[in-house]
Amino acid sequence: MDEKEIEKLRKKILEQVERLPEEQASSLREQIKSASPQELENFLKQQMVRGDEGECFFCQLVSGKVETVRIYEDADILCILDIYPANPGHMIVIPKKHFQFMHEIPDALLKKIFIFIKTIEPILLDTTKAHGLSIYIAQGQGAGQKVKHFSVNLIPRFEGDNINFEWQRKKVSKDELEKLGKKIREKSEGIVRGEQEKKEKEKELEEAEKMMKHVKERVP
Repeated sequence: MDEKEIEKLRKKILEQVERLPEEQASSLREQIKSASPQELENFLKQQMVRGDEGECFFCQLVSGKVETVRIYEDADILCILDIYPANPGHMIVIPKKHFQFMHEIPDALLKKIFIFIKTIEPILLDTTKAHGLSIYIAQGQGAGQKVKHFSVNLIPRFEGDNINFEWQRKKVSKDELEKLGKKIREKSEGIVRGEQEKKEKEKELEEAEKMMKHVKERVP
């Protein structure tokens, strides 16, 4: 960041500090005013991970305790501009209710999140004139999930932006792949089939209810 961006970030953090009780604010105020660019960055990262009073950073955004630029909001989801973006236009889409992992999210809500992403994607690309878009989801600390609240990052991509999602490819034998594949299939087979059967039964029940309603409406 250049000097102008650093001072803008410092001002933004100080604005948030003023929302704290005076006894907390007074000790932080001078630290932030005299902090180096690296110290400011570290402070921001710590707040994103920890949040105030144990509440996660994204939950504070939802409740309005922390201000941000909101792109879209309804009863279930929130889309914001990242305050420390990888590229201009970097958006974050989150469920308002706190979930850490994708598998914890109800199907209807997860569907709503990704339908919104499908809708906003061409608008974001057109607005930023980006050359592409990276959709990034981190699940768990080992994958780089800094805030324990499910989020989808939409990052506009530009030629030479130096954002790297490449990974070192490891050589694995076919036997190792087969063994791992077998374990995954055995563990997932019943669960996946059970979910499919459940959805099929729900669909059949819904169709039956529609049919009965139609019959009742036609019966004198």
